[in-house]
Amino acid sequence: MDNSKTVRVPRPRSLLVFEPFPSSRGWAWPSRRANTVFVIALAAQLLVLFGINHYYGLHEADLPPLSGDVSAPGTDADFDWYALEPKRELAWVPCYSGQKCARLLLPFDYDTPDGPTTAIALRMKPATDKKNYRGTIFLNPGGPGGSGTEFVGRLGKNIGDVVGPSFDLLGFDPRGTGFTTPVAWCFNSDSERAIWTTQEGHQLLNASDHSVGLFHARAKLLGERCQTRIGGEWGIGRFVSTPNVARDMLEISQMLGQDKLQYWGFSYGSVLGQYFAAIYPDKVKRLIVDGVYDAENYKAALWNTNIVDVDRAVDALFDFCHQAGPDKCALYDSSPDKIRRRFFRVLEHVKQNPITIPLAEPPAIITHKALLAQFFYATYKPLTMYAPVVNTMHAIETGNTAALTALAPLIVSPIECKCGDRPDPAFRGDNEVTFAIACGDGEERAWDLGEYRKWYRGLEHQSHLMAPMWGIYWMQCAEWPIRAKSRWTGPLAAKNTSHPILVVSAKYDPVTPLPDARNVQKRYAGAGLLVQDSYGHCSLSSPSLCTAKHVRRYFEEGTLPADGTLCDVEELPLVGKRDSSGLQALSAEDAQLLVSLRGLSEGMPVHRGL
Repeated sequence: MDNSKTVRVPRPRSLLVFEPFPSSRGWAWPSRRANTVFVIALAAQLLVLFGINHYYGLHEADLPPLSGDVSAPGTDADFDWYALEPKRELAWVPCYSGQKCARLLLPFDYDTPDGPTTAIALRMKPATDKKNYRGTIFLNPGGPGGSGTEFVGRLGKNIGDVVGPSFDLLGFDPRGTGFTTPVAWCFNSDSERAIWTTQEGHQLLNASDHSVGLFHARAKLLGERCQTRIGGEWGIGRFVSTPNVARDMLEISQMLGQDKLQYWGFSYGSVLGQYFAAIYPDKVKRLIVDGVYDAENYKAALWNTNIVDVDRAVDALFDFCHQAGPDKCALYDSSPDKIRRRFFRVLEHVKQNPITIPLAEPPAIITHKALLAQFFYATYKPLTMYAPVVNTMHAIETGNTAALTALAPLIVSPIECKCGDRPDPAFRGDNEVTFAIACGDGEERAWDLGEYRKWYRGLEHQSHLMAPMWGIYWMQCAEWPIRAKSRWTGPLAAKNTSHPILVVSAKYDPVTPLPDARNVQKRYAGAGLLVQDSYGHCSLSSPSLCTAKHVRRYFEEGTLPADGTLCDVEELPLVGKRDSSGLQALSAEDAQLLVSLRGLSEGMPVHRGL
């Protein structure tokens, strides 16, 4: 299905909740019954096109499975991780239709091997080409806090089509996350956490007004609560550090009979890859960092280089909308600048006039903050998420409540009551474990309002629009009381690695920019750099046969791309396929690879952080 096509939606007479903006287009006004049918049909199509991905506050929930690896209810989908006995050696059991699962006991503290342990959840998609078997590739989807077991389940088949059939793919839930126990959670249930999140309200963070007081109080309280729940001498919060996870990967790799690591890490996974290559440079067989955050900046807990290119991704929406034309972009106008003015006119209007959606289930209110969050996270995956953004803004502009009712789950996420005995694994990686890992890894600093305002002004210089979306990280880490027992204080660099690493970056990544990737490449001797000419977070946000073939060649042969390699993509946001005639001439293998890449661009998770 071509996601670039926009559904034209009529404006109902009786459901307007505010006076619509003037529009140059005419609309047919159907009956109420027709509106009801339309809402159901559009909602169904949106769920098919974009998955059940929705926003609450400052995060997007992960999309549903796309790879087909997760079985239907009643079969392997009922696999109970907690019934699987954790052991000190790898003891695989069949799971998820042809895959293998295990829970591995590893020490909290490698200096105290007989002390408390963590049970690491591992999920493997075995290689299908046993004759040319090349070992296991470890995967990390980001976060920090994203679930590797879920990542392999949802996208393992697609990743396998990229790297080839001769590799096992291993996803694991790092310490404190997912099905790994104990979890680094500070709330008793998902519902309790959701209630805490709602108390933030609809106010945006701005260092020049009173909002700082609210957000700082929340950061301080969360830190204090987590100290009581996961702190203390043997609290899990002290042992979720990235150096510990790097050691876990080495231990698991060696248990698999592989002395050196093969790894592909995305976003925060790029930080984990940098740590591994710096701490164990002689244990690198193949290592790709994709969507790269400079780990030196991360280790310093600065968080001040991330959004230098986010405004480029913002501006790209208006350019792609104009290029796509009126049949594919609901906000189309005669120039990108006119589209931009219409877009920001709507955004400014909603700041003073939030939109009510009485027929949504449950009823919802669209606020300026909700729209900004939707747009920010759309910059992570423009190919699949720019269409809902422009459809939302157009529906507000024209007063089309029927369309807004259908779009509501993509804008404001309702809270569900999940008050069971066992918390949901929270695969999204958008809970407090993000801070447990990132702030515990970072350098300690005391909260200082003047320093914070200075730091925030630097963010505003990068992007005045999106600074509120990133403004919490320095603040939360300043109020994070749990220090990692083991921190890496050496340089995140290597004069030599046993095989050169490969650094991969989109040209305009909204949160892990290309300048960071270039800095990382320079610090690891012999490293290669592959740049993908695209907008979005990590290379998987846009399908590129060129990128995929370089990745496969690197894993199979160890070959780095030539200096200055720039890979085109096969599809553009809103516009669609770049060369349909050329795509028709693809080999069967490349055509299937392109389908898998499209699935990856749809299914790549979006986390609150990285």
